[in-house]
Amino acid sequence: MTTKLAFNSLATACGFLGAATLSFAQSGSEEVIDLAPFVVSGETYAFGAQKIVHVTDKDLERLQAVDLADIFSQDPSIMVGGGISAAEKIYVRGIEDKMLNVSIDGATQAGYLSHHQGQYSIEPELLKFAEAEPGAGAASAGPGALAGVIRFENKGAADFLEGDDTFGSFAKASYGSNGDQIKLTGALYGNLSSTISGVFAYTYSGSNDYKDGNGDTVELTSSDTNRAFLKLDSQIDANQTLDFSFEDRSNEGTFRHRPNFYGDFNHPRAPNDPVYMAFDRQTATLGYGYVASDRNVDLNAKLYHTDNSIDRTGQYEMGYESLGFDLSNSSAYGDHTVNYGLNYRDDTAYFTGKGQTTLRPPFSNFLPPLVYNTIPDETIEIFGFFAQDEWQVTNQVQASFGIRWDEYKYNDKDGQSFKDSGFSPNLGISFAATEELDLNVSYGTAFRGVTPIDLITANEGGVTNHDSMDPEWAQNAEIGFQYDNGTYFANGTLYKQRIEDVILTGLPRGSATFRDNGGDLEVDGYDFTLGLRQGELTSSLGVSHSNPELNGQALVDTDFGLGSSYGRTWNVNTAYAFPDLKLNLGWSLNLVEKYDESPEPLAHKPSYSVHDFYAQWVTGEDENIAITLTIDNAFDKYYVDQATAGYNGQLARVAGLAAPGRDIRLSTSIKF
Repeated sequence: MTTKLAFNSLATACGFLGAATLSFAQSGSEEVIDLAPFVVSGETYAFGAQKIVHVTDKDLERLQAVDLADIFSQDPSIMVGGGISAAEKIYVRGIEDKMLNVSIDGATQAGYLSHHQGQYSIEPELLKFAEAEPGAGAASAGPGALAGVIRFENKGAADFLEGDDTFGSFAKASYGSNGDQIKLTGALYGNLSSTISGVFAYTYSGSNDYKDGNGDTVELTSSDTNRAFLKLDSQIDANQTLDFSFEDRSNEGTFRHRPNFYGDFNHPRAPNDPVYMAFDRQTATLGYGYVASDRNVDLNAKLYHTDNSIDRTGQYEMGYESLGFDLSNSSAYGDHTVNYGLNYRDDTAYFTGKGQTTLRPPFSNFLPPLVYNTIPDETIEIFGFFAQDEWQVTNQVQASFGIRWDEYKYNDKDGQSFKDSGFSPNLGISFAATEELDLNVSYGTAFRGVTPIDLITANEGGVTNHDSMDPEWAQNAEIGFQYDNGTYFANGTLYKQRIEDVILTGLPRGSATFRDNGGDLEVDGYDFTLGLRQGELTSSLGVSHSNPELNGQALVDTDFGLGSSYGRTWNVNTAYAFPDLKLNLGWSLNLVEKYDESPEPLAHKPSYSVHDFYAQWVTGEDENIAITLTIDNAFDKYYVDQATAGYNGQLARVAGLAAPGRDIRLSTSIKF
């Protein structure tokens, strides 16, 4: 049993505050800034200065988002690599998504299925918003949020109904030229009674193999996706609400053994041969809310269950199942608003063997095939309490401070048990220097106990946990500013993050190798945005740079579960509206500078720039018809995204999939 206090002193915190990122926002409110009628993405700051990247449903509609890369394409602090959804991973400030707390409709998406495959099954269609909160922050972020939080929220009936409408329907059809992608969505929504409303939606998308910027077909990238979604909301009375949601999403296709690596190579035990895979996720949530008229009670309870699995035909099925419960209450006392509550989660990681790999000469002459055997389930229980106080100190000063305590009880496949507990405090202060300029500083910590093994490694590699393994603990310090005079806006953040005792696989311990603590992960960097609003024009320039290192060495693409290094990233967004024509036009540029700090013998990552354009025309009675044209990678640039697996020393070539070339997407949506 290990108990760790995730907080040394504010003097330590101040030592971390040698940083500053620049990213646009308006402090003192969680309200998202609307830069103009047609802005592609927004950033804001929560109470007490924690940065939030917020992507709205309008942004997603204009982008015609089909995957995670599209969702976060407009903010330079977030990269998505992989090439296809089966391999996509999210990197926030250079740190991989497995270090973040990710949720869908409030249901935590935990576990680690495979270091070669995507973890999150997200359907962008009908998302209400997606947001990322980088860095260890508020106590209410949930347990184990070492590098921040990513939240996805789906729409409900109220997001479709307008005015006095009581019932309606929605239909959308889209076509993408690269891979001949077809996507169809239908939804029914309305008031089922005087107190209950609901929405049911179904989405199908299918595509062939896409082509890269050189016009070459990237084989084994086609897939079919089906998603059914139901959400019910009930206003029990003036003070009480009840909601239920269920989502079933599947993505199927024939991919390579390692979906994030292209091409054939004969690994001694697990060659990169094609295999049919089905990625499935079912998520159900049940929520209850109660708000008292005196503001002293704002209660929210959420019960959820999610099962995320991969079925590899003829070889195995593996998955991660979570049953969780969150309870929180917000109370206002004078200048203080206190949010407090608890989190509980009971997880099971399972692996069922169904077959074996097929070897080819010369390995088949002297090596047996890799047999996938069923292994014992790994289980973990997580229980935590938290409290966060938001304090309006003066008219110019806001403060947010809190603490959480978590306990982890983990039982691994080999019968070992690990029990860890720890505290995670945080503090943030923002100061309104003028009506247009805010300054902010924050320090947050996050504790995470030992969690289940990467499932594919647990089977293929026979990984064993070292019995003295310690929990992980993160610290995050930021200093920044936000300026907005209505016409010009700018913001920046300088940050430094440190995750101590990160857990790695394959570490030598005596004559054997184990999963154990492997040192400290550090990342420092900055974000900056400068923008202009003039009439119907909105334009912004953003830049982000991170420098993730493990024990003083830059992260590389094979540091699975930790992160990756890539060059300084620039993003330009320009949007213009023609109100009389009901026409919106937009252009964005993503430029990634070359990364030349890779350790030998890894190849450096070349620079690339990608241009995207969109045009959206809204017409029809009550503006119920939208026609959207999007051109991604308009100039057909060939590149391998720097967040995608790069040069592989064993293969002596770049292993990752090249990004899709030009893709012309056209969609029509109509509300009845």
